[in-house]
Amino acid sequence: MRIRLTLLLMLALLPFTAEARIAERPSNPADTLTPMQVSQRGCASLNDAIESVRRRGDVQRIIDASTRVEGGREVHYIKYMTKDGTVRTTKVNGCRR
Repeated sequence: MRIRLTLLLMLALLPFTAEARIAERPSNPADTLTPMQVSQRGCASLNDAIESVRRRGDVQRIIDASTRVEGGREVHYIKYMTKDGTVRTTKVNGCRR
């Protein structure tokens, strides 16, 4: 009988503990972002594009990086030298305009 009462009490209090956990979360992550970060969320900046190229592993150094607007979207062009000495250029899509 005691076990049943304990289980019923635990089940009755379960919704209150879930509400407490939800209340502990930050209200809106966008509140902590600057307006520029909110407007560009989800798209790569030129620095992000350079870092993504560097993480590939075969990059010895970045030679040049520029951004152009093509078809209503920023496109980042990164020219880099590989560890074997070849020069390559890659494109990384950026934000829509």
